[in-house]
Amino acid sequence: MMRKRKGYPVYPLTVAQKFHLFYQQMCPKKEVVNVGTSLTIEVELDWEQLAKSINEAYARSEGMRVRLAKDKEGVWYQYVTDPEEKEIEFVDFSKGTQEEAEAQMRKWTAKPFKMFDAPLTRVVMIKMPGGFNGVYFLGHHMIVDAQSLIGFLKDIIELYCSQKYEGVPAPKEMASYIEQIQKDLAYEAGSKAQLRDA
Repeated sequence: MMRKRKGYPVYPLTVAQKFHLFYQQMCPKKEVVNVGTSLTIEVELDWEQLAKSINEAYARSEGMRVRLAKDKEGVWYQYVTDPEEKEIEFVDFSKGTQEEAEAQMRKWTAKPFKMFDAPLTRVVMIKMPGGFNGVYFLGHHMIVDAQSLIGFLKDIIELYCSQKYEGVPAPKEMASYIEQIQKDLAYEAGSKAQLRDA
């Protein structure tokens, strides 16, 4: 039984994560679990500040720093890495068409993630045709759902705006992914909450 991975405590997968892992293994197209989207606005952006805000959002979100590992018996685990400053990709689509930009982002979404000890999200700053700018986000459904995706993008926007515009407050702290995982695992193990719901 694995207890640590690369110095980080490990946690079992939740029932929902095991379900995603099961059908991904059965599906010939592994990108079936990829969640890709873009968020743009018709305004010039400070790309340096946006990159800082993305890195800060990663530092504030344990869930976006989850990695997966498998032990010798084939049992999967998850762990959360420490925040790290990373170079955020930038792609300029402004000289092409909207259709060409969307086709490229669909290709990004169709590329499966490496499953072992690797990031399960990707953020690209994008300059789009027609004066629209923003970010493309890709996440693995093992760690990203609609709610966490919206929460993460909202955090990036609020961090950016709090630095760029006077009177805009910084966002509240993000909830702890580890604490939520521990609650989910306790529930699955037969906690009072599960017995109450039965």
